[in-house]
Amino acid sequence: MVSTSTPYQNFAKVISSYHDQYSEAGPSNSSSLDSPIRYEAVLDEEGGLIRAFMGALEEVIKSKTPTTNSFEIDGEEQISLEEHQALLSEHRTWQLLRAVYENQLHRSDPNFIAGSSKQQILENPYTSPEDIMQILINEDPELSLWATLVDHLQTRPFASSAPPLEARHGYLPSTLRRAKTARSAGGISLDPDFTLRDPHGQGLAGEDQTYQTPLLETLWDLVRHGELDQAIKVCEQGGEPWRGATLMGGRRWTMGGMTKESIAISPLEGNRRRALWKKSCRAIAKNPTLSPAERQLYAALISDLPTLLLSCEDWEDHLWAHIQHRIEYRLEQRWHELGGYWEEESELLGRDDEDVEIAQGGLEEVFKRMQGVQKGGVANAMSDPYHVAQRLIILGRTDLLFNQFADQISKIEASVSPELVGPLVRFFAHLVLTLRTLGQSVPDSAANAIIQAYLTILEREGNDSLVAMYAACLREGSGEESYARFLKAMDHSATREQRMEALSRAKQHNLDVAIIAKETVKMILSEAFEDIPSLSSSEPDITAVSVGLSERDVQLIRSIEWLTMMPETLGEALIKSNDVARYFLALGKANAAQSLIRTLPSSLLEILGNSSMAEDEENHLIEYQEYLKLFSIFSSYEVLADLESDPNRRPKETSTKLEKHNYNKSLLGAIDRVWERTIGLLQPPEEDDGWLRFRVSRKFENGSKRKTELSIIRRLFIPSLILQLHQLLIQKSTTFPELLDKALELIKIVAKEDNHLYEEFLPSSTGGGAGEGKLGLYLERVREVGMVALKVGKGNLFGVRT
Repeated sequence: MVSTSTPYQNFAKVISSYHDQYSEAGPSNSSSLDSPIRYEAVLDEEGGLIRAFMGALEEVIKSKTPTTNSFEIDGEEQISLEEHQALLSEHRTWQLLRAVYENQLHRSDPNFIAGSSKQQILENPYTSPEDIMQILINEDPELSLWATLVDHLQTRPFASSAPPLEARHGYLPSTLRRAKTARSAGGISLDPDFTLRDPHGQGLAGEDQTYQTPLLETLWDLVRHGELDQAIKVCEQGGEPWRGATLMGGRRWTMGGMTKESIAISPLEGNRRRALWKKSCRAIAKNPTLSPAERQLYAALISDLPTLLLSCEDWEDHLWAHIQHRIEYRLEQRWHELGGYWEEESELLGRDDEDVEIAQGGLEEVFKRMQGVQKGGVANAMSDPYHVAQRLIILGRTDLLFNQFADQISKIEASVSPELVGPLVRFFAHLVLTLRTLGQSVPDSAANAIIQAYLTILEREGNDSLVAMYAACLREGSGEESYARFLKAMDHSATREQRMEALSRAKQHNLDVAIIAKETVKMILSEAFEDIPSLSSSEPDITAVSVGLSERDVQLIRSIEWLTMMPETLGEALIKSNDVARYFLALGKANAAQSLIRTLPSSLLEILGNSSMAEDEENHLIEYQEYLKLFSIFSSYEVLADLESDPNRRPKETSTKLEKHNYNKSLLGAIDRVWERTIGLLQPPEEDDGWLRFRVSRKFENGSKRKTELSIIRRLFIPSLILQLHQLLIQKSTTFPELLDKALELIKIVAKEDNHLYEEFLPSSTGGGAGEGKLGLYLERVREVGMVALKVGKGNLFGVRT
């Protein structure tokens, strides 16, 4: 049994729950998984749909243990490192999607007001740099997206943390001890620049020197992830408050109470001399005498791209560095263009003359630059499907993303590890649904291919109960076709109740169950008739109804069951059952044909007889009734056989005359029923052309094939029924002499031109000698009847009364 804790189950529960709760009023299909809902319900950072997806992934990540040993991946709690990393990448991609679309849809909201930096400066030239920067970001869609991306890239991925750092208290303790020991010899200074002033001096003591690299790397990591306060705290704990002060220098100047929005008095914050601070940081970043770790730390503070990129190892690091650099440069340029009191003061206090835009262009240019990076963490990510998805989501080219992925679906099994295929397709399927939920355009053909692939994954993973809800999201009628394909693959031994449950799931998700049932049967029969033998020119033997069915026969018979579960498909059930019954009967498989017809509802004639039916449907109803006649004859022979073979009913030698009389009466009655039913089939009413001789128009589907099959069935069964009845009458005439008269009457019925019965003994137009053999056999039986009649003195044999 499939665990309900799998991501497949959890994602289905999440998305169906949100649509049940938040779906907007609309057409009948508004309850499907891709119907629009309020974007806040999807994008809310705490309780939105995307956050719920992330939560479902977090449960799996926390409950699974990644292992590098494939031989240990036996328990449910272990997954490969690849699977673990894929789950983390998917989680990160959902996080990015939420951030990007929250920015995009918030800005497209009619109530959104971007503000105007020019107007703000005109109204209040004393607006602080921090306040004006926020307005600049709000009014520029590109800057706003960049800022959103930086916020996202600075958040730590799930299950990650800052690199561990040994806790040390006090400033350079080892070097300080050494300095105290050497004080009698003149001593040394331990101010922050003492190593720079004397490059050839002793420098830091061993432990302090060793500690500096992880310290600076930790500070870089904290700055990289926007955790500046934590970085300052680490500096203070390490006895380097001066370094913490250098990190604080990047905060822009702000003064409370200087704008209409900030009327309350608040402390003065930030750096009024930020330009000079940037100049100092840049000098540190470019100083070759300093350690790479220190240079890269200060490059990160000011987004000095050439130096900063040296410390960037993975895809996100590079993307963050490029975007941060562009944001810093554009904000500085716009601020200088606007002017204002604080900008003028900054000019007077000094500028960073080397603050130039190293890399121009927008996000397209960023990714082009990253395409050429040879570092493994970046190069591999450029082709990783989750990072490809992130790149195209950022660029707003999700149509291309879906089209590319849909084109690769057929090859994905060969290029991606088997255990990664399901999660990857699951992600893309839910990405399609989420964007549709947000009212975004998604190419239907690509979306259909992706959702169809996900249906295959669900079936393979045993999540049959989820197929209908996702199939309902296929567009242009594909939902019904896909769910029918799923039903076709159901176990042939599934009970009727299980099949009805599968159809009811489709109805719950607004799929047209009638179309599904019809399409399911169409697919099954189409596939089955490709594999089963075709009709041959030679006439087969008739299989007795008492013979068991083959597995193929059962499959064909049970396929019709899909059409018998609802009134609106009973007409189609009649047509398809006739199609299959004709095939069976043309092969002589009377057992299979009778079993099929018996599976149809007993009320079929009444239901369809009371409805208006087209010409072809009426003929199908006639055809069905004709088969009932045939099977009633078979049943009458079965009753007769049971009567003769039942030792409890057959009289013994010691039975009384009354018992023998009653038995013979029952036996004669059974024979009469065989006669009546057989003659009822052979000699139809005057308005009827004969058994299965109704008009078949070639304009209807399979008209020619149907006409041929009906002709084969008549030639096969009519001679057989006549010979079988003839044999019965002759055999029993010794006990019941009156049956000889019936045998003579049968000869007249067969010979009568209007009944067209003798024609069925003749060879078919396609050739073959079977017909000649049956005709000769019947004529021999006629001669035998004549001889018996003459022997017993039947003077009316030739119509002469005695």
